[in-house]
Amino acid sequence: MRRAMVSSMVALAVAATLSACGDGAAEPGEGQAGRKEIEVLYKVEPTWPYLEKSLRAAKAQYEAAHKDVTIKLTPVQGNSEVYYTKLALLNRSAESAPDVYYHDTFQVNADVAAGKLAPLDDYLSKWPDWTSQFPDSVKQAAKAGDGKIYGVPISTDTRGLWYHKDVFAKAGLPVPWEPETWADVLTAARTIKQKVPDAIPFSMYSTKVHGEAATMQGFEMLLYGAPGGTLYDEAQKKWVTAGKAFTDSLAFINTIYREELGPRQADAQNPKLAGLATDEWFPAGKLGISLDGAWTSASWKETDPTPWPQWTEKIGWTPMPTQNGQEPGAVSMSGGWVMAMSSYAPNKQEAFDFITVATNKENSMAYSVGTGDLAVRKDVAADPKYSAGNPAVKFWTDLASVTHYRPAFEEYPKVSAEVQEAMEAMTSGSRTPEEAAKRYAEALPGVVGGADKIVTAP
Repeated sequence: MRRAMVSSMVALAVAATLSACGDGAAEPGEGQAGRKEIEVLYKVEPTWPYLEKSLRAAKAQYEAAHKDVTIKLTPVQGNSEVYYTKLALLNRSAESAPDVYYHDTFQVNADVAAGKLAPLDDYLSKWPDWTSQFPDSVKQAAKAGDGKIYGVPISTDTRGLWYHKDVFAKAGLPVPWEPETWADVLTAARTIKQKVPDAIPFSMYSTKVHGEAATMQGFEMLLYGAPGGTLYDEAQKKWVTAGKAFTDSLAFINTIYREELGPRQADAQNPKLAGLATDEWFPAGKLGISLDGAWTSASWKETDPTPWPQWTEKIGWTPMPTQNGQEPGAVSMSGGWVMAMSSYAPNKQEAFDFITVATNKENSMAYSVGTGDLAVRKDVAADPKYSAGNPAVKFWTDLASVTHYRPAFEEYPKVSAEVQEAMEAMTSGSRTPEEAAKRYAEALPGVVGGADKIVTAP
């Protein structure tokens, strides 16, 4: 869920791909010479090859043990938003739907409601690793509203602040840096702007082009750190309209851009903002603070296309504080991805068996070490190879104690889109925080199914 925008050209290209799929010579689920075929869909980005590497290893392992099955790996080139779009188009029919796919947890409930995913509970009950290696908290990632499990977790994460120690030193700011309030963060950004004018003080995702990354890594990191801030009231089972916490969160973003503390508008709208921040600005000492995820340091590994071995000396990390320093003092958001199975898959046992290989210790280790995402398996987390060379991994893992999860209900993707609309208005300055909050409140009933589905925020 990290990087975003889909144009009509993408949709047309996907449609062309769909029309060209297959020649009608084989039955669904059947490959060459009558072999069963399991199609696996996943995303690939230029600087993010790690999932593909682990899936290729899983394919080789699985096919060596299952001579009558072929694993067809189908990569989608592009960011998460491009991937979501193609997956949705493929899932329109049994003929085009992949058997297994890499799936963002926030979309699980929507796909369950649409009948696109197969429950895995019966299969999981016979897989010893599910009981012994996956913590209960991790298992919740792919649990739908009906209480069933619809995917095997492959990653989880947390979010916080990364900062450049040299930029802080030039600005006269303390290292280690331990901000206690939003005001402390803004003060540091203002100081960097004044004392280090050639550095971008603060970077965050705040436009529609970044999709869920903007909602989760940007807005929700603010909202859930504000008093009473939430998108969904668990007690009343209703969505929460825009109140003070919502407006204050927008005001923070508005301050970043109106005071020119963030990236310039063209960069804020650039789908490749993440690469600019990690591969260019931070290594060059041109970025002070970045609000981002635990995986950021993976971009600097020696095996990455843009290695930066000095990052362990140059970069610091600290929690995102709550708005006024109120308990628990820090905030984080967690999400993750799962390997899910299509309800259309004709060979479900074989599809599930591949999922167990793709998420075994060896392949999970390769994925976690490569991506920088936090391990979901106990045996991976306990292995010294997991934390070798990454002094930040314990910090990001410990943030789980203050983390929050998205209200991943069927309506959430549409709610998220409305949040992105409000954020983009802050980035461009087209509305005030109050105007954007009012527009969100007006749109919310139509998004979640009626006024009876919402509750007034304090």
